[in-house]
Amino acid sequence: MATLQKIISKAKDNSNFIYRGCAFEKYDLVPTLARKLKTDISFAQYNIYSDVVKKAAERGYSEVGMNGLADGLSQHYGLSTSYLDWSYSVYVALYFAFSSYIKQFVDENILDQHIDLCKMHCLRDDFNKHKYCIYRLNKTLYDELKNQYPKLPLIVSDTDHKNERMESQQGLLSSIDSTKVNDNAKIQNSQIKILADWLQSNNPDDFLKQSGDKYSWNNETLLEKITFKLSQRDRNDLQKYLKENGAISTKLFPDFEGVKKNIEFSKDYNILRDWEIAYQEAPLNSNFTAPEDLSKMVNGNQNVINSRLNTDNLGEGEFFPFQ
Repeated sequence: MATLQKIISKAKDNSNFIYRGCAFEKYDLVPTLARKLKTDISFAQYNIYSDVVKKAAERGYSEVGMNGLADGLSQHYGLSTSYLDWSYSVYVALYFAFSSYIKQFVDENILDQHIDLCKMHCLRDDFNKHKYCIYRLNKTLYDELKNQYPKLPLIVSDTDHKNERMESQQGLLSSIDSTKVNDNAKIQNSQIKILADWLQSNNPDDFLKQSGDKYSWNNETLLEKITFKLSQRDRNDLQKYLKENGAISTKLFPDFEGVKKNIEFSKDYNILRDWEIAYQEAPLNSNFTAPEDLSKMVNGNQNVINSRLNTDNLGEGEFFPFQ
């Protein structure tokens, strides 16, 4: 299990990698469109769906005067596509992993739910022990692999600088060229599995070596999945790191969507603090909290929470306190 500091340190030490952050460790490298379709749909049918979306999007973007390539615009403006987002910035990847989890956690566990003291403690435990993941792909090594095998099914497209969101997020896209996949490939297979299977079938003496969540080629790491947790201290540090490196909503979404996301994420985080969930368990030798204060905490008395508990600090990064 990696730490936040180790992930950032690795990124600083090696600039060859691009990154993709995920809210859950179970998330694989499978595009949204593929996840929504039936498992038995062929790549030929998959292409039909993708082409329909692309042509409709191209017409729409032209009508409203948006700049940029349709594939990247669709991916960055919320359409389900056959692409995956990556970024040259590890901080952008961390932003998406953390902020996506906050939204889903609040939507599923807090809103319209009855929460008593017991459930509050369980939710706090879940929030503190949650496992995220970040993928890192060696772009330099991928380019060498692609140069050696031009028919490689994995395509990594560089930043479309006309796309404002993609530019702000230092974004790239990965996709699968379905005309080059093996016959047994499925649309819901991980992109790295499709790549590894193709290389094994077409060049068995030059395959990707897998060790756990790491794939290597020519004795170098090509792709690695890193699982990590965020303690309260890490969550506080992460806010500062993201702000210092421009990985906040109003920078990554340079339109009113960024303002909206900033307010919504702040609202959700304040809910987690009000319910004593964004909180690190106190050491065993600390003073016990009085029963009357526990009751006030459950009822969302932020003054008592702040004075008695070690809650997450807001206001130094993406999130701001609701007073």
